[in-house]
Amino acid sequence: MAFFVNLRENIYFRLSMRKMMEKVGLDRKGVDTLFELYYGELTYFVYSFVNDKEVAKDLVHDLFLNLWQNRRQIDPSLSVKSYLFRIARNYAFNYLKHLKVIATNERDVIETYELAGQSRLERVRRLFEKLPEKQKEVVFKCCIEGKLYRETAQEMQISENTVKTHLLRAMKFFRQELRGDILLLFMLVKRRLK
Repeated sequence: MAFFVNLRENIYFRLSMRKMMEKVGLDRKGVDTLFELYYGELTYFVYSFVNDKEVAKDLVHDLFLNLWQNRRQIDPSLSVKSYLFRIARNYAFNYLKHLKVIATNERDVIETYELAGQSRLERVRRLFEKLPEKQKEVVFKCCIEGKLYRETAQEMQISENTVKTHLLRAMKFFRQELRGDILLLFMLVKRRLK
């Protein structure tokens, strides 16, 4: 440990991996020493790309975990510092690419959902137009305007039971026509209950 404390102050600061392995090895203690020495700098470096302190810490932790897991495949001729900073930069870039992919996927899902919703809504509109005039009027007042059966009955000068009958027949019609689209049927029934 004393070797690393003074490392920044002497010519061994730019050690190659080979010299590093000769001095302390890349066993657990050696990787822990590298972690203590470079963690702060690497975290700040990664933060400059990702602008999120917690993400930067996670990426640097992942870097050292990867270093530990792949310690036997490391090229001994590399400079320790440049190797760690290059890996850190690559981790940050991969993270940013991942964010971009997520944003693109979310946008695609939203666009697909909106298009599907529009076509479903158009389907309901076409079915609505097939209803008899009185049923159409009752469905519009109760389901779209949100009026109570009593209010609808008074406005249309019919009984509340007639309003209920019109709604039941309309819902039966929608149920038959929308057999395969349970979501639409659920939306219609939910709208009716409001």
